Amino acid sequence: MLLVVLLLVLVAAATLVAAVLGAGSGFAWISVLASALGAALLVVDRIRARRAGTRPARGGRHRTGQRPGAPEPAQERSNAAEVADQDAEVVVIDERPRYHVRTCEWLGEAETLSLKLGEARELGFTPCARCAPNATIAVESRRSR
Repeated sequence: MLLVVLLLVLVAAATLVAAVLGAGSGFAWISVLASALGAALLVVDRIRARRAGTRPARGGRHRTGQRPGAPEPAQERSNAAEVADQDAEVVVIDERPRYHVRTCEWLGEAETLSLKLGEARELGFTPCARCAPNATIAVESRRSR
């Protein structure tokens, strides 16, 4: 979609230059139409993406939830890390700083790596504020006792 809009912008620029150089007012109107069509395509893509629950494509592949360039969820602010079972399983995404429970909606369909909570913390990963893995694991640990 982005490439089509870029092509329309180039057509608009070329026809505007032609109109300014004296090729006629028809070229100016073509430039306006190409610009309006490009803007309309961007709006339609934004609406479609919002309905699908994702952000508009910005080149490359993206998945629901985790996307290249998407802001990382905030860090969980909880004192539950010490009472959480350090052998519980959490998941991480390669080259991302947060660890998550497997059901975290931010992950979407991203490829994840499973680690033990203690290992994830030792490696410098921090807990996701969306899924609150420390609190979730601490609650599960208390329930299983």
